[in-house]
Amino acid sequence: MRLVSSLGLCVARPTDARPLVWPAASALIGFRAVRAAVRASRASGHAQPTLVKPKAKSQKGWKIEPTAARPTWKARQPEKSQMRAALPQRQAEATGLDHSVMAALQQHIAAVKRAYFSQDAHALLAAFRIDPGTFGAIQADLNRDPNRDLSAWILGQIPVSASPTDSERFQSLVADFLAYVRDHAPLSYASVASQAPAMADWDRAYDAWALVYSRASAFFSLPDTVWFVSSLRFFASSLVTLAMAVDQRTDAVQKRKTTDAAGRLSKAAGMAGNDRSQARGSETKRAAVLMLANLSFKAYFKLNNTRLCETVLGSVENALKLNRTFAANNGQNDESGEQCYSRADRVTYRYYLGRLRLFQHNIRADSTSSLLQASTHLRWAFDNCTLRNLRNKRAILIPLVATYLILGRYPEPALLEASNLSQVYGPLTFYLKSGQAAAAMDELDRHMDWLRFRGLYLILREKLQISLWRNLARRCLALSYGPAQAASGPPTLRVDKLLSAARLAWRDPSLQPSDIEAILASLIDQGFVKGYILHSKGVLVLQKGPHMGFPPIWTVFNP
Repeated sequence: MRLVSSLGLCVARPTDARPLVWPAASALIGFRAVRAAVRASRASGHAQPTLVKPKAKSQKGWKIEPTAARPTWKARQPEKSQMRAALPQRQAEATGLDHSVMAALQQHIAAVKRAYFSQDAHALLAAFRIDPGTFGAIQADLNRDPNRDLSAWILGQIPVSASPTDSERFQSLVADFLAYVRDHAPLSYASVASQAPAMADWDRAYDAWALVYSRASAFFSLPDTVWFVSSLRFFASSLVTLAMAVDQRTDAVQKRKTTDAAGRLSKAAGMAGNDRSQARGSETKRAAVLMLANLSFKAYFKLNNTRLCETVLGSVENALKLNRTFAANNGQNDESGEQCYSRADRVTYRYYLGRLRLFQHNIRADSTSSLLQASTHLRWAFDNCTLRNLRNKRAILIPLVATYLILGRYPEPALLEASNLSQVYGPLTFYLKSGQAAAAMDELDRHMDWLRFRGLYLILREKLQISLWRNLARRCLALSYGPAQAASGPPTLRVDKLLSAARLAWRDPSLQPSDIEAILASLIDQGFVKGYILHSKGVLVLQKGPHMGFPPIWTVFNP
């Protein structure tokens, strides 16, 4: 039976026994009616009709014939879900990996690959700096096949590009990084205070990470790898942190791992500092020299071996000189050569440089060196350290106050109170200003462990004795010098009066006049006292002027 519309369309009833429900009675008008019929058929769950062109020339128009019954959209969903689930399995068979359990690893490699080929420094750093949760997921994926050749697999995942400067060094870095993830605990567990896995072998962990750092350093030595500096910073800082943590766990005396890390970083700093490319410092490998130098200083200070810091300083000075030369040749003003470095790196560098000069007792800049005083470096670091890093500002202030005490510049009590240093430096400052020598030495001994840990005890005990004798003599002069003496001639101080005061201040009754004269002669020779000793009368004759023969101590260190 056929229903013929006014437009010549023939609608054929399906061959099965189920009735086909058509909308709008039996007269269907145009293609709009055909579409409505198809929709109604789908809604009823019946076989879907097909639009068929008539075969005979005498038969005009089109007709709709039913096709074989097909499942509805909802009925086909389980089949599509099964196809999607089977797709990873087919991919896994092609790559030789179990993709159902390799999601974290594949995502990580994909992120590394994208960052590498786009040279996205931030994305690459984020890919390498993984949190413990992601670390565990990747580790589980890798341990599904612990015997896999990671080097060959990585070359398949991240192929070497066609660039003439490209090589397999980056792929080797990624392979060794994944080998560390597979075999060792996360870096954050290296600290003694952390809850590390019971069976963690930290000696082997450091050796594995040292290999990772070596791969990173080798890749950085290639041309056009300045964009890799942020990732190199991560590998280098992790190397130092891991070395110190491992030594604290297993080798607190000889500190072999820290020594090894310091040597590796010093070598890398030399490579970065010797980049003579005629370009802005931030566009050359010199961009990494301060970062590598600071990490080297951190290791050397931990080893109490500041002598080796001079090699690193040579690399830094060479890089800064090249930066200054480039700036001058291009009409730029960069007197320090440090403008291309971040404030954080500059503050850290000045902090270590100031401490280094202080430990070397180089309070005064010598005539053959362009280095400024230790106090200048520490003060610059303190002034440029932001208030968001109060802990760092306090760390800088500790050696800065010690340097200022030697220079005769005494801190305000409010500053010491705000930085929680009044307990250490408050009484010491008071005794130093008043010349109470024995009390000052007792105060140093009371905080000896605290000061020795920071490398300040010996230099303070040595250098402050000069200030104590100078301040004691000046105070005796102030108490004994009157208006009549001021009008008569240059100020004078009797040696016997200073002797009495010295016996009380030093709590040493065995002191003799000859001892006092020898000490005064030493102070005059070093420039802390301006005058001469009149031995026949036992008198110290001082220079006339506003300072009365006692120039400010800091001027002696800055001739």
